[in-house]
Amino acid sequence: MRLIILIIFLLTGSLVSGHTLHLSITNISIEDKEIQVNIKTFRDDWEIAYFHYFSRMIDFTVPANREIPWFRNYLEESFRLSTDSNSPQFKLEVDTVIVNEDNMTIEMHTELREEPNSLYIYNTILTDIFPDQTNLVIIGFRNKESGIKFDFIKHAEEISLR
Repeated sequence: MRLIILIIFLLTGSLVSGHTLHLSITNISIEDKEIQVNIKTFRDDWEIAYFHYFSRMIDFTVPANREIPWFRNYLEESFRLSTDSNSPQFKLEVDTVIVNEDNMTIEMHTELREEPNSLYIYNTILTDIFPDQTNLVIIGFRNKESGIKFDFIKHAEEISLR
């Protein structure tokens, strides 16, 4: 019963403004020579991060505010993919940023020259702002899925895709 209540609370959000859960869920799908990335976060966490850096409020429900250099630069610095820790990072192209009430979803992709043997993931999204931030990553490759938890302490991991 407690689990059901917790799931309902997480799916519908809290009745009070704001939330105490600092979480991102990232799905990485690798098919042939393309990687699709879908990052789901809370919109107000990004607004608080912006305020932290610039001491100014911002509203990310306004599409133009999601186009500012800070947003793209922060995303590029805090989320990186490559074949290993010593290789150059893949150039991820942001396809869309979707805002639905409290949630913000960032969809990205990259094209590869060849199918990778391994994937290095660096994920510090919002861990510099919220020490309790948890970034869950689910990787799908060849009908297999695996998950990794990143947080304030753990920032990177390399996984074998073979």
